[in-house]
Amino acid sequence: MAATEMALVHNMLIRMLNCIYLQAPNVTLEKDIADFAIFMHAFFVTIHEHHGNEEKFYFPWLEELNAEVKVSMDQNVAQHHGFAPGLQAFEEYVEALREGKAIYSAEKIRSLIDGFGTPLVEHLKEEVVTFEALEKLSIDWPAWDKKVKKMAVDNAETEFEIPIAVVCLDYTFEDPYHAKSWPPFPWFAALIFRWLYMPKHKGAWRFGCCDWHSKPKELEFV
Repeated sequence: MAATEMALVHNMLIRMLNCIYLQAPNVTLEKDIADFAIFMHAFFVTIHEHHGNEEKFYFPWLEELNAEVKVSMDQNVAQHHGFAPGLQAFEEYVEALREGKAIYSAEKIRSLIDGFGTPLVEHLKEEVVTFEALEKLSIDWPAWDKKVKKMAVDNAETEFEIPIAVVCLDYTFEDPYHAKSWPPFPWFAALIFRWLYMPKHKGAWRFGCCDWHSKPKELEFV
């Protein structure tokens, strides 16, 4: 279950990156560039939140709730650090773009993603395998899952993270297997998201691969 939920989160992150890479060449108007920069910023907010929570909370909790041998997630953390410089270079460009200090270049966006995208995606795949291998240990998985979901719900960033997640979730993926367990929000939360959090930067969420109901749609700029 933990490996599956990790895979679902990672799929969402990969969708975000694909949305950026595929649509960048066709974003040309000033208003669209501004919205696209917000979408890219939201990707950084989400991936930093995810990896930060893993290192500070999720991985240490595995150790706390394990009754047997030491659980080491050092390799996964090392992978975070491995692609961090490339990710940071991309983030710095996007932030300069948002502040009017850089000129929009689809070629630069794609080149920067090429610099970290492969190791990032490989990490996202391998971490799921790492979790599968933990099945043989006596970890209190229900307790871990409860703590992780509470952390996710209580600390989700509402201006950028929740909206981009909504438009990159894809509720139809392997439906109906995950409907009752993930994402860890009550059914009415989606209504709150659409009413309160999505409108502020609504132009940015056009770049998602799903609509405001997390159903797949055609990419607008492909």
